[in-house]
Amino acid sequence: MRLVPLLVAGLVAAAPLAAQENGQLIGKVYDSKTGEALTTAQVLVDGKVANVNLSSQARFVLGGLEPGRRRIDVRNVGYRPLSVFLEIKPGQTVEKTFELEFTGELMPDLEVEAKASKTLPRFLEFERRAKRGIGHFITRDEIRDRGYMNMGDALRTVKGVRVNCDVLGCMIKMTRAAPGCGPTYFVDGQVARSFAESTPISDVQGIEVYRGSSEVPAEFTGSDAMCGVIAIWTRAAP
Repeated sequence: MRLVPLLVAGLVAAAPLAAQENGQLIGKVYDSKTGEALTTAQVLVDGKVANVNLSSQARFVLGGLEPGRRRIDVRNVGYRPLSVFLEIKPGQTVEKTFELEFTGELMPDLEVEAKASKTLPRFLEFERRAKRGIGHFITRDEIRDRGYMNMGDALRTVKGVRVNCDVLGCMIKMTRAAPGCGPTYFVDGQVARSFAESTPISDVQGIEVYRGSSEVPAEFTGSDAMCGVIAIWTRAAP
C-alpha cells in the first residue's frame, strides 16, 4: 500500500527534472547584406511552426527543445529559406544568428526596388546626400507615381530649373546660370556630355539636381560644375 504514494511522489519529483533537460535557442534573424532586422520572420522546428515572438531587433527565445539533432527553419517573404541543424544537449542554451539572403521572390515590385536601393552602395550614397537636404532629389517612387515619361517631365517640376524648347529641340539649364552655360551631367557617377530633355526615364532609379556651385557636393565639384549639376542613377549599372 505504501508503494503508491512513493511512486506518485517520485513522478512529481521527476517532472521538473525532465523539463530542465530540455534545451533552448536564442536567435536573431537579419538580412545578410544590409544587417536589417527581419522582425516578420517565421521559425520552424523539425518542420513545425514554433510559437515565438520576435523583438524589434528580430531576437527570439525558443524553449522546450528536446535534446538531440533539431532542424531549425527560418523563413521570411522575399528571402531564401534557411535550414540549419543544431545538436541540442540536455539543459543547453544555444545562441545562433540566422542570415537570410534577399531574393525578392513573392514580393511586390516596389518592395523589391526599395530593398535593392539599400544593397547597392551607389544608392546608399544617393540616400545619404538626400538626407542632407541640399539640392533636389527625385526618387523612382516619385517618377512612377507622377507618371514622368522623360527627363524634361521630371525636371520641369524642380524650382530653379528651366526647360527651354525651340524648333531644334529642348535644353535644360539652371535659372541662376549665365546665358549659354548648361549643367554638368553625371550618369552612374561618370561625366556625360548631356542627357536630353526627351531621354526616357523608365530605367532611372534616382536624380540629383544641384542648381549652383554652392549646392554641389564634393563628389561632383569641378570647374564644369559652376552652372549646376544633374546626376542620374540608373538601375542597370552594376
